[in-house]
Amino acid sequence: MSTPVIKAKKRKIDSECRIFKSSWTLDFFVVEHNEYLLCLICQEKIAVFKEYNIKRHYSTKHADTFDTLTGQVRIDRVNLLKDSINSQQSFFKAVKLSSETATKISFLITEAIAKSGKPLSEGEFVKDCLDIFPSVACPDKKSIVESISLSHQTVARRVDDLSSNIEISLIKRLNACKFYSLALDESTDVSDTAQLAIFVRGVTENFEIIEELLDLFPMKDTATGQDIFNVVKHVFTKFKLADEN
Repeated sequence: MSTPVIKAKKRKIDSECRIFKSSWTLDFFVVEHNEYLLCLICQEKIAVFKEYNIKRHYSTKHADTFDTLTGQVRIDRVNLLKDSINSQQSFFKAVKLSSETATKISFLITEAIAKSGKPLSEGEFVKDCLDIFPSVACPDKKSIVESISLSHQTVARRVDDLSSNIEISLIKRLNACKFYSLALDESTDVSDTAQLAIFVRGVTENFEIIEELLDLFPMKDTATGQDIFNVVKHVFTKFKLADEN
């Protein structure tokens, strides 16, 4: 009878419950940052919370220079390096915030241009006006204004993004409806092209009423019953409307 082979379980780092020790900061110039250890001196990441790894990193790279620092001098150097790290992080956060603010303003202005029916090139005129404002009222915001992109191409992309976002939102709202009905209307635009407007009215389980313009479809060739049916069928597919509803 053969003896069963017992396989040793692999030890996982997560199961060892390793935690950061505050003494490591003064001994080895490391701090805990975003679930890993960060060396204050070279800003290298140390993935494993293990004193052996930390000590080896410090001994091989920094001991010759920093072992001479003791007492209050060592404490002051640690605090100085920590302040430097915090300043860098604050700077990058500020840059990210400024970038997000500029993008948000660009989208809001694009939305206003689209709602007013103005040409997309109006964004460039608005940008020229924005450049005047900080030079008089708030010079400290000049960098944010300069980073706002409102070129013709950018505004066009923003309009497409807003359109896609509205379409996705409408699909989610319609999927929540238990019942809905469609209304169709046809009109002719300035180029003498027939436009088929499709409206939807839905009711959710909570009796919330949803009324929206679902789509506006140009009927460039003919507008027979079969053509209208094909357009409605296309809209059903586009907005993921269930046939059984």
